[in-house]
Amino acid sequence: MSLAEELRSKRVEILDVAARHGAGNVSVFGSVARGEETAESDVDLLIDMAGPTSAWFPGGLVAELEEMLGRRVQVVTRRSLSPLIRESVLRDASPL
Repeated sequence: MSLAEELRSKRVEILDVAARHGAGNVSVFGSVARGEETAESDVDLLIDMAGPTSAWFPGGLVAELEEMLGRRVQVVTRRSLSPLIRESVLRDASPL
């Protein structure tokens, strides 16, 4: 099963974990979204936060998702995207 297929099969669980941490509008970007993933690929997620983030963000969210998926996860908010990568990330982003 490809990583993209695994994400789709665990969509509800991933969205539940994200919601528990105040995150919504979850999208995948990067190699997985482009269909260029490898065995070493991580999961890049773009999210919106319902409110202000804590100093611990996104540690708990990342830890739960990494345990669930068995691979490295990176999370970035739309508001925190660097202008240098914003356009390419938004172009790649595929809603979960």
